[in-house]
Amino acid sequence: MRDVILHLNYVHVFVVTIAGFLLGWLWHSPVLFGKAWMAEMKITEEMAKEITSKGMAGKMIKGLAFTSLSTFGLAALIVAHGSPNWKHGAAFGAFIGLFGPAMRLTNGASWEGKSCKLQLINAGHEVVLYALQGAILGAWH
Repeated sequence: MRDVILHLNYVHVFVVTIAGFLLGWLWHSPVLFGKAWMAEMKITEEMAKEITSKGMAGKMIKGLAFTSLSTFGLAALIVAHGSPNWKHGAAFGAFIGLFGPAMRLTNGASWEGKSCKLQLINAGHEVVLYALQGAILGAWH
């Protein structure tokens, strides 16, 4: 694994991190699932305004850092196992996203009593995120 980490293209990892971060922004925006996610989380418009007024920089930095770490892990797996094209990368990423973070989120949400709709929004984000990132990384082999 050491050789894999040494041979990663970190510019690719950074670019794919940004793409994943932007997907998260779009996913949780009113354009896609933002309103439904807020309703399921029981976050009102007033609560959202209060959260954003306290400063989003720290949350954004943490989000970017965590996205970077997960992108690094996916990139290392794709390099270790190989990906001949974007389709293979997308399938590999979707598989990892579904059977890794999506299942762990769903397990936790089941114990926490979160709605099926919220579970689908959150787990779906992980699967689509990993598929998108896998496709980009697979295309850049």
